[in-house]
Amino acid sequence: MEQQVVIGVSIAITLAVLIGIKTLLHRVVKFKMDESAILRFFKEASGGEEFHSVETISAGIDVDAGRVSEVCIKSKAMKIHSKENESWCLKH
Repeated sequence: MEQQVVIGVSIAITLAVLIGIKTLLHRVVKFKMDESAILRFFKEASGGEEFHSVETISAGIDVDAGRVSEVCIKSKAMKIHSKENESWCLKH
C-alpha cells in the first residue's frame, strides 16, 4: 500500500510539472508569434509614420487591442511614444 501511495504522488507531481512546462511554453510561443506579427506590421506599414496606435496595430494584424498593448509593453524591440500613451514604435 505504501508503494502505491509513493507511485501515485510521483505521478501527480510529474503531471503537475509537465502541465506547468506546457503552459509556460505556450505563453512564450504565443508572445513570440504576436510580437513577430507586430514587428512585421511596423516594417510593412506605409505612410512614413514612425508611431502607431494600439488600435491601428490591432486592426492591421487582427489581434485584440489589449493583447497588442500587453505584447508591446513586454517587448524589448518597441518603445512607447513619450507624449501619446498607447502609441508605439520600433526601437532604433
